[in-house]
Amino acid sequence: MIGITLEKMQISQLERMSALARKIFKEHYDPIVGAETNDYMIEKYQSASGIANEVECGAQYFFVRHNGQDIGIVATDVKSKYMYLSKFYLAKEFRGHGYSREMMNFVENQAIENGLNRIRLNVNAGNFNTIETYRHFGFEIVEELQKDVGGGYSVHDYVMERKLSKA
Repeated sequence: MIGITLEKMQISQLERMSALARKIFKEHYDPIVGAETNDYMIEKYQSASGIANEVECGAQYFFVRHNGQDIGIVATDVKSKYMYLSKFYLAKEFRGHGYSREMMNFVENQAIENGLNRIRLNVNAGNFNTIETYRHFGFEIVEELQKDVGGGYSVHDYVMERKLSKA
């Protein structure tokens, strides 16, 4: 155990979660999709209202904390046949220290506790380093999507899936 904790977000913490998501997302995705597209995506999905909408639809958000500091986000959503990993963000300065392994262990345990043997996620097709990280965790690309997200913007994503040995 490297020393992170995952703390379930309370509705009263929406602004704090949104600010953390915005910081990580801006830093990571501006170079991949461009600032204009990224700003639109942040407002739609990482704003307090965007996060609240996901929570209303069943997602659970967790702060990833280390030494009392918010360093990342995990969000999951139990589907009928798999655990959907909606958010898996870690601040840049904390990458490469094993924290993502602890985060993934948390997600795997949530899936197993819910009787599920698969985890699915979407990842931007141009997000090469993250795709490699997911491959390292045993995920495989199972589908490719071009999706209109409104406002004249679209995304090119891969759907990745990992089968779990337990559940």
